[in-house]
Amino acid sequence: MAQLEVLYNAECPICRREIEHYKRLSGDDLAYVEITAQTAADWGLSEDQAAKQLHVRRGAQISVGVEAFVAIWRQLPYFWILAPIVNFKPIKAVSSVIYRRFLAPLLFAAHKRRRRRGGAAGS
Repeated sequence: MAQLEVLYNAECPICRREIEHYKRLSGDDLAYVEITAQTAADWGLSEDQAAKQLHVRRGAQISVGVEAFVAIWRQLPYFWILAPIVNFKPIKAVSSVIYRRFLAPLLFAAHKRRRRRGGAAGS
């Protein structure tokens, strides 16, 4: 089975902090890929598309948003118990709406503001 790759926005302080936590727990079980123009293109995305939501990939299969979180959590100690709960259809539906309509857009808007201010490198 191919390794799960996580495409994440290292310029986002919240995203970076969460991924750093996952890295400590996962060891070499997951591959973490920072978003750049090249890595986004390798995934068939623009940088903005990649930064709008969390993406994971195993082989050719890409998952986005809550499905990406569930895929990561399945492989992490402690979090594995959360994965089936969030993946339960009613919870997943509500979580996906909250993530897609509120959380991800807020994080992306903050990302764009940081970039406009030129604070991307030091955020």
